[in-house]
Amino acid sequence: MTEHKYQVTVPDVDHWRAMVKCQAACPVNTDARGYVTAVARGELELGYEIAHDPNPLSTVCGRICGAPCETACRRGDIGPDLKPIAIRPLKRVLTERHGPEAGHRLPGRIVSSSIITLDTIDATIGWGDFTPNPSLDSGCRTVPGTGAPQLYSPVRWSRNELQKLAAQADRKKGKVAVIGAGPSGLTVAHDMVLLGHEVTVFEAGPKTGGMMRYGVPVYRFEQEAMDLEIESILDLGVDMRYNAPIGQEITLADLRRDYDAVFLGIGLMKGRMINIEGAQLDGVITAVDLLLNYNLGYKITLGKRVLVIGGGDVAMDAARTALRLGQVTAEQKAALRDTEARVEEESETVSTALDVARTALRLGVADVRMISLEDWDELPASEFEIEEALEEGIQLTPRKGPNRIIGQDGKVTGLEMIDVASVFDENGRFNPQFKPGTETIWDCDTVIMAIGQQADLEALGGADDVRISPRGLVEINAENGQTSAPDVFAGGDVAYGPRLIIDAVRHGHLAALGMEEYIQHRPLKVTVNTEWTNLPNHVMFENWTKLARRPVPSLPVDRRTGISVVDLGYSEDEATEQGSRCLECSVNTIFDGTKCILCNACVDVCPWDCLKIVTLDQIDNGNMFAEVVEAQLGDPLTAYLAEGQPTVAAMLKDDAACTRCALCAHRCPTDAITMEAFRFEEVLAYGD
Repeated sequence: MTEHKYQVTVPDVDHWRAMVKCQAACPVNTDARGYVTAVARGELELGYEIAHDPNPLSTVCGRICGAPCETACRRGDIGPDLKPIAIRPLKRVLTERHGPEAGHRLPGRIVSSSIITLDTIDATIGWGDFTPNPSLDSGCRTVPGTGAPQLYSPVRWSRNELQKLAAQADRKKGKVAVIGAGPSGLTVAHDMVLLGHEVTVFEAGPKTGGMMRYGVPVYRFEQEAMDLEIESILDLGVDMRYNAPIGQEITLADLRRDYDAVFLGIGLMKGRMINIEGAQLDGVITAVDLLLNYNLGYKITLGKRVLVIGGGDVAMDAARTALRLGQVTAEQKAALRDTEARVEEESETVSTALDVARTALRLGVADVRMISLEDWDELPASEFEIEEALEEGIQLTPRKGPNRIIGQDGKVTGLEMIDVASVFDENGRFNPQFKPGTETIWDCDTVIMAIGQQADLEALGGADDVRISPRGLVEINAENGQTSAPDVFAGGDVAYGPRLIIDAVRHGHLAALGMEEYIQHRPLKVTVNTEWTNLPNHVMFENWTKLARRPVPSLPVDRRTGISVVDLGYSEDEATEQGSRCLECSVNTIFDGTKCILCNACVDVCPWDCLKIVTLDQIDNGNMFAEVVEAQLGDPLTAYLAEGQPTVAAMLKDDAACTRCALCAHRCPTDAITMEAFRFEEVLAYGD
């Protein structure tokens, strides 16, 4: 027997779902594969429906989502450039043409609802000079990217599923209060209205959006597009109350008395300060305060030299906002030119701090610098944020920590920094260590703290039955958003800490279903239905292996001033090309062992070396594998392992390496290999 053992997985429903990595990585399980391939086929309206189905804030997410789907995308491991599909920019193309903003004049552009068709695309496999066997062509090729009659995989909080649940008999219609009109609160309002409940949203400020509006710099996306999307949610029948902070004239106790359930979506609207010498000097502000005041239109004076402390997304936003509070100076232009040589040093993780710095430069600041405890490969920010910030002249110095703030006559004059020895301990916990004797002082007029956020829990009004965690967050049941008080639910940053907008949407969905269970006094159960469709003529898009990721068009650096939106978005032709890069991960090679003659033709033809035929003794035989062997062959695995001359073999496939090119299926002489599309559907029903 061989010493080498292959570790195998016997695929089940969870395995097939996980293979569609973009959908599995999305907090609300958006079928990105579905809308990306719809874009590639020119079916933009269908693509929008797929993108919007599980996400009522798809317009916002098409512009400023952190895009965990792209991080997961397998195309980032395959192809000439090793970069994932541009999923977030493709969603923007869809919402601009079929979302609430379609047909409206937005800053710098007019969005229409026109689409293109792909009648001229040659539906052949784009792999070298290979052409499928003509005998396999029935005259009606499978259109690339369709996969199955059910064109996407809906999840339990999809609009249709909520509406079907609402139509069931013997349901109670309740009254729900939502505190905060941020992404989690708006999602709760959206879902609960679809479920037929009466919903009132109480917003402390004069506008909706929460930190999407007040914490995201206006140069990142068109706020009019966000307004139109939020308006579409409110138009479903939500009662919106502005300038209605909870805890003063209206208390949480009042809401709990008048409503069946209450949702807390108050976010983290306060910035954190560092307890170091000089932190109380005039000129020390938090990133959150800078962004709030800038987005509210208040005049902000930062001086000519700004230093941002932080290495995350909020720090990036504050830096870039400071950049935008004035016009670009000669000093800035020189700094911008000097950044070109530094682009290769970027990390994928510096985003918020850089936005803060870029904002400073636009406030007329000639010198915006950032320091972070983390090194380049440790910073938690987005790649595109780093690229744009460095292009604009922000200077980022990693491995520096604040030691004390220097001042004169009560005003900031500089920051003393110290070199960082390490940020995390041997267990991966945040535990910065510094190098004594490395202190240096940088002159500055303003110090912006971008080191974290905290909640203002005044809205709780001293409600003793709502537990607060040691981190200052509202404790919840993560499965349904319920707090320690049964009628009070929470989600978003106030419950989980700072997360992505799409995470807050998920929290809203979960809390809405939890509130539905609470109001109905009965649980909800989820059934997963699956569907497989044989694709005898499966093809990929033309030249799909050769297409590289195209950068999203953006404003030239010398025009990035004031409130101008930097990201211009793809054209429809560019989007079609980019969508054609998709690997269609929901299509799988399925093997029928009863037809296989072990000719090895499929192994030989595979360009990715992801197939292998092995004897059973080469497999690490766990219990599940043994059960599969006995079910398939009728005898226990031990009987086959005892054979002197093996009579059976197993086909192993590396799903992570497979590109769904279908060469193996076309080469197989016995039709033992088929290309089949997997889809699933989550169905809600009331339990006992």
